[in-house]
Amino acid sequence: MLSFKPFKGIHIKEEYIEKFPIYTPEKYTEEQIKAKLKDKNPSYIDIIRPTFFKGESPLKNRFKKVRKRFEEYINENLLEHDPASIYIYEQKKRNGEIFKGIIGLVSVEDFKENRVKIPEKTIEQKQKIFTEFLDITYLQTNPVLLTYDSNSKLDVMMELEMKSKPLFHIEDELDISHKIWKVDNRLKLAQFKETIENLPALYLADGHYRMAAAIEHSDKIKEKAKSKDFLFDMNHQVMSLLISSHSLKIYEYNRLIKSLGSLTKDKLFTKLEKYFTINEKGEQPYFPSHKHHISMYFDKKFYGLYIKHEYRGTPDDLGNIDTYLFNKFILGPVFNISDENEEKKLVSYLKGTNDIKGIINMKQVVDNGDYQIAFGFYSIPFSDLKVISDLNLKIPAKSTYIEPELLSGLIMLDMK
Repeated sequence: MLSFKPFKGIHIKEEYIEKFPIYTPEKYTEEQIKAKLKDKNPSYIDIIRPTFFKGESPLKNRFKKVRKRFEEYINENLLEHDPASIYIYEQKKRNGEIFKGIIGLVSVEDFKENRVKIPEKTIEQKQKIFTEFLDITYLQTNPVLLTYDSNSKLDVMMELEMKSKPLFHIEDELDISHKIWKVDNRLKLAQFKETIENLPALYLADGHYRMAAAIEHSDKIKEKAKSKDFLFDMNHQVMSLLISSHSLKIYEYNRLIKSLGSLTKDKLFTKLEKYFTINEKGEQPYFPSHKHHISMYFDKKFYGLYIKHEYRGTPDDLGNIDTYLFNKFILGPVFNISDENEEKKLVSYLKGTNDIKGIINMKQVVDNGDYQIAFGFYSIPFSDLKVISDLNLKIPAKSTYIEPELLSGLIMLDMK
């Protein structure tokens, strides 16, 4: 049975909330980061400021300074501590898209025991760094994103809470609206807890390396602990945002390859023709509007690659995932890329848009000369991700980009 708990959330005081949270630093340019660091207002980027000064000290020491800065914010009375609560979250984009969900704690054991199912591989380097961040700062500042099959009872419970005044409401620099409602009534907490814990399963949609780091951090704490009562220890919980699968937006990740190596054009197409039917599309950008259709851009032209029927659906249901088929029938046999280290050197990933815009972006990157060839995908539907997860299989990393994209520092958990 799943575990879902309230927690004593920490957030900046309302008068500073507008400029406090940020998206992951990877989303910003170096100039944007520098501008944010110059801002004198209390902010999450100010708390993690030491992480940006790479030449000054080892990462471990910089993380210690992050913890120290967080405690300074507490001592300066800039942060508020809530009673044990869960939070209703709503994000509204300029195009009218709305995402809503529930923030609470899910047990590390739920991930380890496969009650929270994980469809995608984790990027180990990111996991290693974030584990050290948790080991030293004891801070979770951005929830992992979990999803579940639509549940009408949860929808009604959330809607009722959202009729009241939110704890806070901000619009970020992208004009995206974020609202948070706090739920701390014991009866309501019990109702949410019971409903969520009776869900058949949860699925990890985003935050794979943060989830893996939380597990590793928990294991380290257990090794050190004298007591075996871990029920109320926050180090064994993962701050999570639960959103219905119907509310998720799943985008594709396209692939860019730096070099063909010794491959000639003729050899490239001969190798591809073993597994794919190839249709030349010309100079007009081609978006693959179906599963098992892949867009290839090479030598100023687009091609449609259609995986031959005898290679679909094998083995088991991983063969229904186009990024898996790409790795199996293109990366390996065509480009001789057989392990993750080689893949990191030669392959880059570009977020798609579920339409022709992502293909045009892919074309522009190749035309700029940094890459020789690119492959565009049709996004993976949640139904396929669910099947893979239920079989305890893993699709390749960087197969999906999922919205909503969350802010760091909106609600925080101190595990100390």
